[in-house]
Amino acid sequence: MSPFEYNYFGSPLRSGDDNPHSTTCIFCKNELEVYSLHDYWDVDLKEIYTFHQLDKKLWNDELGIDKDMWELDLSRYCCEVYFNHCNKCGWWRILKDVTVWAKEWQLWQFFYGTVGRLKKLDLHNVKAPITEISKYLLAKYKKRFDLHPKLLEDVTGMVFKNLGYEVVVTGYSNDGGIDVILEKNNNQIGVQVKRHKNKIKVNQIRELTGALFISGIPKGIFVTTSDFQRGAKKVVQTLAGKGMPIELINAKRFYDILKLTTQSQIDRENIRDKLNKVLNTKLHSYKWENPMNSL
Repeated sequence: MSPFEYNYFGSPLRSGDDNPHSTTCIFCKNELEVYSLHDYWDVDLKEIYTFHQLDKKLWNDELGIDKDMWELDLSRYCCEVYFNHCNKCGWWRILKDVTVWAKEWQLWQFFYGTVGRLKKLDLHNVKAPITEISKYLLAKYKKRFDLHPKLLEDVTGMVFKNLGYEVVVTGYSNDGGIDVILEKNNNQIGVQVKRHKNKIKVNQIRELTGALFISGIPKGIFVTTSDFQRGAKKVVQTLAGKGMPIELINAKRFYDILKLTTQSQIDRENIRDKLNKVLNTKLHSYKWENPMNSL
């Protein structure tokens, strides 16, 4: 399930996608998958001509481009359409590349498209699909502070499950300091998850060791949506020397692990079905043109 809508036909520029040449997701910066797509959209040659005229001063006057290399021959053009998809957060876009011949020698490239809009999810709905919440966080990580603590625990559990652990989420507000229990090769790890904007204090790490000791769990992981105060690493080193290893995962590292373990698959055969409502609507201009041959 994707956190991005497939029935919304939005402008790339209004959505923050201002570079048709970019090959990375505008949200999580992952490399985009590229699929060829049938061209369902007509070319508005009048719009291309009007936009091209706006740059006449730049190409003719300032750069001294020959008139015949700049003026378009609108009877000669070709189009290619691509579907770009992020296999991490699920963002997508349709990109139409229109190449128009100039009257002499030159080729001009124009771009049109549409993009997926991020859904407005209820981040306090503890029954929300965890896979969708995980992808949403990849796209909008600053919203992690608005996420219900139970959902954050569930997302953390899913991350470690994808890393090969058996996972038990102990239950929000009734965990005795341990929110998630991991097990692999008969070894248990207790995980505490804190949704905080402020840095985690050293004594909070010590409190986790107490919870681990009471539960008989030999190792711990502290996950936070913020960071750790100065001195945290030293405390962890001391605890490790006493036989109670604690691993610290701050917001940045958790995002990296979340990105590593999250996959957003799409069935290439069903792309058209997903985009059904988009196919009969006009694409938006990227307001971008460039000559394809050297000037």
